Amino acid sequence: MTFKDRMQALRDKWERLSQRERTMVGAMGVTFVIMVTLIVGFLITDGLSSMDERNAQMRQALRDLDTQRDNYLRMKAKAAQLETRLGSQPVQMQAYLETAAKEGGVEIVESKEQPSAPAGKKFVERTVELRLRAVTLDQLSKFMRAIETGKSLVVVTAVNVRTRDDKHEQLDVEMSVTTYERERESAKPGAKKAEKG
Repeated sequence: MTFKDRMQALRDKWERLSQRERTMVGAMGVTFVIMVTLIVGFLITDGLSSMDERNAQMRQALRDLDTQRDNYLRMKAKAAQLETRLGSQPVQMQAYLETAAKEGGVEIVESKEQPSAPAGKKFVERTVELRLRAVTLDQLSKFMRAIETGKSLVVVTAVNVRTRDDKHEQLDVEMSVTTYERERESAKPGAKKAEKG
């Protein structure tokens, strides 16, 4: 059957319909076209609103990046500064603390190095607990400043201060001083396997 034959068959069927049936078929056709138009319009509108929401989110993300850029650069510079202070060689804590004690005018009565502990994936934390006896507040502040402002990354992580019973202007101090160093490659389990293999 060719296209002309099919069209002729449809015309014949149309001609055989009564006026009422023609009206109903016409109304059904118009309803179908209106429904298809509404559905397509809804899909287009929905797609456009989704794109508009994504664009608004991207614009907000770009604004956030722009406003946080200075903060990011400042943090990056601080991280680079800490990385520089960290250095490539571990800090000799006892010698470092003795130098800071001389600078602060105090004497370290007792010090005890704690076992190293992991600090994140790449670093190891080394802590020394120490005691000072009969120091003034000024001496303590100079000592702590000397510890934390040196060229190496060393920080005071805990301080316990008590006034002396006999002389209230003097203090007995217990403190923890911590430094960080990069984890040695040989200390990692994967490095041992690579050396053996």
